[in-house]
Amino acid sequence: MERVLIIGGGAAGMTAASWIRRLAPNMKVTVLESTSMVSHAPCGVPYFLEGLFDDPKLFMTYEPSFFIQKRGIDLRVNAKVREIDVSSRVAKIGDENETVEFDYLIIATGSIPSEIKTDGKDKVFFVHHPAHAEELRKALWSLEKIAVIGGGILGVETSEALVSKGKKVVMIHHGSRPLNRMLDDDMASFISPKIARDLDMRLSESVLEVRNGGRTVITNKGEYKVDGTVVAIGVKPNSSLVKGQLELGIHGSVVVNDKMETSEKGIYAVGDVAQSTNVITGKPDWVPYAPVANKMGFVAAFNVAGLEKKFPGVVGTMITKYKETQVGKVGLTYEEALKTNMKAVEAKVQHKTRARYYPGSKDIWVKLIAEESSGRVLGAQIVGDEEVLGRLDVLALAMMKGLTVEDLFFMENAYLPAVARVWDPIVLAARKIYAGD
Repeated sequence: MERVLIIGGGAAGMTAASWIRRLAPNMKVTVLESTSMVSHAPCGVPYFLEGLFDDPKLFMTYEPSFFIQKRGIDLRVNAKVREIDVSSRVAKIGDENETVEFDYLIIATGSIPSEIKTDGKDKVFFVHHPAHAEELRKALWSLEKIAVIGGGILGVETSEALVSKGKKVVMIHHGSRPLNRMLDDDMASFISPKIARDLDMRLSESVLEVRNGGRTVITNKGEYKVDGTVVAIGVKPNSSLVKGQLELGIHGSVVVNDKMETSEKGIYAVGDVAQSTNVITGKPDWVPYAPVANKMGFVAAFNVAGLEKKFPGVVGTMITKYKETQVGKVGLTYEEALKTNMKAVEAKVQHKTRARYYPGSKDIWVKLIAEESSGRVLGAQIVGDEEVLGRLDVLALAMMKGLTVEDLFFMENAYLPAVARVWDPIVLAARKIYAGD
């Protein structure tokens, strides 16, 4: 019986484990998860902080017992892998020198929070793993004034959660605008004032150090006295177990081919720990998002089972919100396109989500970026109070398939006055570029 070891029981790891059991029931599948939670949803932590739900078990799609009893997976929670010997095909668990041997290995160790310089962590908090969400919520709810370091997706969502609980928030961000990796300046102008109304937003400001156990934040522009500090500056691949044994790429992610196989035959990496390829640029990329992780796990499972599947790459689809306003981005921003030396053109449209006479219509802004010579769609940004996600998904598929602004213009979009206008904003933005307007 061939033995498959999966390290990490998050989205990618449990997807891989479940599919291997389904495709190759004669294989023994062991999953080692360092926490008490599996198939969990870290993206839900800000909503737990906000108090939108109270049961931490809801972070899990299924509880551990389901995978053990229903799917026949040898799942071990609170099992921290201390060491992996790739060449010998052995993993060591905990401090008792327990070993697990394997024929195939899937590394699904996810990501870990990026850290900052601090003299102590008494009141320094990280919004990351749902296993620690209860403890985190209890601590933050007891504070009055909180610094949030970071103005990306995690920083904005965490700030919203804390503001909703009546906390005084100072959001410190190194960028010149919030969500700067999602939005160009012109599109950020539609969301930035809404955030600034609720909190003290400090932009173009870099944190140098956090002192006094999280109660003092030192930046290049000043000093802030707070009751506690939340570090929300993003994550990095959790690849330390295989450093020096497998080829690592951007940000320390594990390099894989389109079968999710690493530089070592029979060793795979999936999810946040794995590097991928950007479909638009053709260059290595790192996209730590759950939908990507799940599909990587699916692909790895088929290949471990001897049934070939290939992962096509990523376009970087992401969405967030601040209160009622949704913000989405896929592909490259205009700034990113220029940095990759692409000759790009852009078009922006402000529109409404429903017919002018139908009640409840909301504002929506759509920006398209396309290659000047071919019209190939390179990126898009959408900001609006409704109907952002569906349009974003359409654009993601368009970019995955290399479609052009001509294709988008002639897209036969659905029309109903209650939910759409006859000229969809995507079509209007595509028309601007297609017509040379």
